[in-house]
Amino acid sequence: MSTLNVSNISDGTDTVETGYVVNGSAKAWVNYHMTSNAIGGSFNTSSVIDNGTGSFTLLFSSQMADAYFLAASSNAYPSSGSAQNYSGGADNYTTSGIGYKREASGGAANDQAAYGNSIGVVGDLA
Repeated sequence: MSTLNVSNISDGTDTVETGYVVNGSAKAWVNYHMTSNAIGGSFNTSSVIDNGTGSFTLLFSSQMADAYFLAASSNAYPSSGSAQNYSGGADNYTTSGIGYKREASGGAANDQAAYGNSIGVVGDLA
């Protein structure tokens, strides 16, 4: 394996320090369709495991350095104008992956039939 050591990256117009790119970029993310078990888009994702209604696990292609990384998540709302509130969030942080859970307003696990159940990870790779 070769190593490239540079302090800046430029496209000819804009220049950015490599530390900003390495340290400030998402290290993994996935956009997941919970009812069809399909990935809409992803980065550093080896697979997604369907854990049952309202829950999935994103497995990383490259592991994180530790389980103390930042995870941000979002969840899709039904297009039918439902009055229920939904919440979703990161769960079960490990160096090899992270879980995601989604619930309806009553606390019941809930799958969303749309792409938009997403989770992103920022931290140090191993």
